[in-house]
Amino acid sequence: MKKPDLIKIFNFIILFLFLGVFFNLIDIKNLSFKTIIPKAIPEKKLEKSFQAGIIKNIEEKLGESEQDFLGNESDIINLVNLARKENGLEILTENNKLNLSAQNKAQHMKDNDYFDHISPEGLQPWFFSQKNNYNYKVFGENLAEGYFSAKSVHEGWMNSEGHRKNILSENFKEIGVAILEFNQNNQKNYLLVQHFGSQLTEADLKSEVICERESKKNCEETKEREDYLDDLVEKQEKIIKEAESQGINEKEIRRLEENLKDLEETLNKIEDYLEECKDFLEKCSRFE
Repeated sequence: MKKPDLIKIFNFIILFLFLGVFFNLIDIKNLSFKTIIPKAIPEKKLEKSFQAGIIKNIEEKLGESEQDFLGNESDIINLVNLARKENGLEILTENNKLNLSAQNKAQHMKDNDYFDHISPEGLQPWFFSQKNNYNYKVFGENLAEGYFSAKSVHEGWMNSEGHRKNILSENFKEIGVAILEFNQNNQKNYLLVQHFGSQLTEADLKSEVICERESKKNCEETKEREDYLDDLVEKQEKIIKEAESQGINEKEIRRLEENLKDLEETLNKIEDYLEECKDFLEKCSRFE
């Protein structure tokens, strides 16, 4: 009778251990992670009083005759790049989307009779680059009015701290320029817009998956539980064989087999969970 009693006791211990493993398993089923989608560096919303990067020339008199603008957008870009070279900086590449962005801003100022970084309805400078699908990481804008040559407006911008900062910024890689003629007091005048930017690169656009360290720890601990359950299943199978060889009654055998089934089902759940862990750990960029 000693052996059957020992089998019952051992079976009870295994069942108790199995329940402990099962309840612990509940706590590790949540693999937590978050995906960080890259976007433009948040722009500081400008206030109506912000005037940096705006110059208006009131000294260049027109006289009685109308004056055409001397130069073009390419001339302005060339002067910008000459200044950058002289200051040891990389030249800016002309970007058609930024050209369109600058043109849209100039036209919007003309149509709505304002001269400011912010439109009367509150549109921020970068609105026009976003409208033209320029996926910027950083963005800048220079505005000018009342200049009649590429040379004079460039000198005006370079003599203004805010404009000069944009022209010589290491953050920008591309540029777009617009020159828009408008009529003021029955004479020609010009709105001039420079848009600067750096686009999001392929590396910037790559999403980053940040996983919780606790989830990684859960996966590692579950692997240890799997090894432990493997051992329990093997021992339970031996107990059943021993019980059958000793002629233990069918009721006890069935109880032992039910415990074995519970152990195997739990082991299957753990194996499924470890498969999830494998996929989970492979997609994690880093843990925090």
